[in-house]
Amino acid sequence: MLAVIARGETYGYEILSTLEGAGFDGVGDASVYGTLRRLEQAGHLESRLAASNNGPARKYYAVTPSGTEQLRSGTDSWTRINGALEKLVQP
Repeated sequence: MLAVIARGETYGYEILSTLEGAGFDGVGDASVYGTLRRLEQAGHLESRLAASNNGPARKYYAVTPSGTEQLRSGTDSWTRINGALEKLVQP
């Protein structure tokens, strides 16, 4: 989710749609909103409310400097794990 939000300020439904479009089928609303809440509580995201023309106000999220560091760390870990897995599955 940090990678999606790092592209630019966005809101929950748009994040969910982006994840599904990237192939994360079956990601539920509760998972997305629960994760957003935890990331914000950890200081990795900041949010603001903005009026919407199509219903209630939307909560927009942006990555904080702490979130940028968390994304970098997670990306580094994933790169190492992916490299190790590739070595194991190659004949």
